[in-house]
Amino acid sequence: MRHLLAIRDLAQAELQALVARGLALREGATPAKAQGAIATVFYEDSTRTRLSFQQAGALLGLHHLSISTEGSSIQKGESVEDTLRTVAALGARVAAVRSPWGLSLQALTDLPIQLVNAGDGWAQHPTQAIADLIAVKREFGEMQGRTLLIVGDILHSRVARSNAEGFRALGARVLLAGPPTLLPPGLAQGLGAEEVQLEEGLRQADVCMVLRLQRERQERGYLPSIAEYRRLWGLTAARAALLHEGAVILHPGPQNRDVEIDDELVAAPQSRIAEQITSGVYGRAAVLEAMLDAH
Repeated sequence: MRHLLAIRDLAQAELQALVARGLALREGATPAKAQGAIATVFYEDSTRTRLSFQQAGALLGLHHLSISTEGSSIQKGESVEDTLRTVAALGARVAAVRSPWGLSLQALTDLPIQLVNAGDGWAQHPTQAIADLIAVKREFGEMQGRTLLIVGDILHSRVARSNAEGFRALGARVLLAGPPTLLPPGLAQGLGAEEVQLEEGLRQADVCMVLRLQRERQERGYLPSIAEYRRLWGLTAARAALLHEGAVILHPGPQNRDVEIDDELVAAPQSRIAEQITSGVYGRAAVLEAMLDAH
C-alpha cells in the first residue's frame, strides 16, 4: 500500500485485513518492526489523531517528527510540497497530513514519501474509520447486518463520509440524522446511506455515532441556537434510553458536553469513546505496517 488517502482507495479485502490486523494488535499481537521515521504534518490542531500516529509509529520502532503551523517554516510561507520534501530528507518514510481546507494529497503522491490522510477538510478521515471499525468489531464481531446511526453535522464531517463508506463496505447499514441545514437533500443517498428521524434511528441502531457540533455553524446561520440544536438533535440521556440493550455510543472527539451529547453519556456503560481512542493507535499501526511492508 503506497498511500492511504480515502477509505474508497481500499478494496474490501484490504479494509478487512487492516481491521483484523488492528484488532489483533489491540488484543496483544506483536507489532512488526520498521526503520526510519513517521512525520505528523498538521495544519490543524489535534490531540487524538496526532498522538495515536505517534504511538503507532513507536510500536513499530519509528522515530517521530512533528510539524505544525506554529513554530515551523509553514509560518514563513513554506509550501506543503516543500515541507514534505524536508521531512523526507530528514528520514521520514511516511507523513500523516492533517489539513482543514480540503488539501488534495493526490497531487503530492509522486513525492519521495508515503502519505496518509489524517483528516482532510470535509472530505475524508480514513484512519478514523478504521479505528471505529476495530472498536465495533471488538464489540460485536462481524459488521454484516449491524446498523450504524451517525447523528449531527453530516455536511461538514469527514468522519461521517469515511465511516459511511467503511461500514457499508463491510456489510453494515448506515443511517444518518441531523438538521436539514446540515443534512441537505441528496447527501445521504450520495453516501449510500438512509436519512431517518433521530428517534427512529436510535431504536434501530447497534452503534450510535454522535458528531461534534462546531459552534461556528450557528454563527454562519446553519442553526438558530446551540440550545435549539441540543433540544432537537442532542443525544440526551432520555434519547439514549431509546437504544436497545447492547447498543453502543461513539464520538470521534472532542466532545461538546451537554451540547451534542450529555455529559453523563461520555463515560456511561454503553459508551465506547475511550475504546475508539485506543483502537486508533492499533488501527494506525496496522496501516503503517501495510504501507512500510514491515517485518
